[in-house]
Amino acid sequence: MLIDTDRFGTFDTKDSKLIEFPQGLPGFEELHHFIILEVGQTKPIYWLQSTENQYVALPVILTFEILDDYYIDIRDNELEELNVQSQNDLLIMNVVVIPEQMEKMTVNLAAPIVINAVRGIGKQIIVDAKTMPVREPIYEAILNKISKEGQNDAGAVEKNG
Repeated sequence: MLIDTDRFGTFDTKDSKLIEFPQGLPGFEELHHFIILEVGQTKPIYWLQSTENQYVALPVILTFEILDDYYIDIRDNELEELNVQSQNDLLIMNVVVIPEQMEKMTVNLAAPIVINAVRGIGKQIIVDAKTMPVREPIYEAILNKISKEGQNDAGAVEKNG
């Protein structure tokens, strides 16, 4: 399946990589199908790209790869909605806000996107906002991740082969 994107051009993906969000995402309730793009030099930032609207691509991170102390408690009823058989099936992502001054980049830790990677079903949940910030500074943590992996430039956007 070919996916046209405004930001990254055209991608060829298999239907098995599609993620369905039955209720959509907050602010994008009318969009139900997305893919996760790993795009060249923006890693460890990935993109949750709508397959229905080429202009909608949300920057996301795999928070557990960036923040060692991140912990969320997912209620059983939310796992049931995703048809989760094992916690190993879960992929947890959080939306990043990238302002013009990249040093002020933040991540929303209070509303993770939870995906059953085996079944391709996802939803955004709200965890206890008293313990998890909505705007956690993330720039330094991303720089640390990049330096550990030996990447020199995380600012350019380029498709992987």
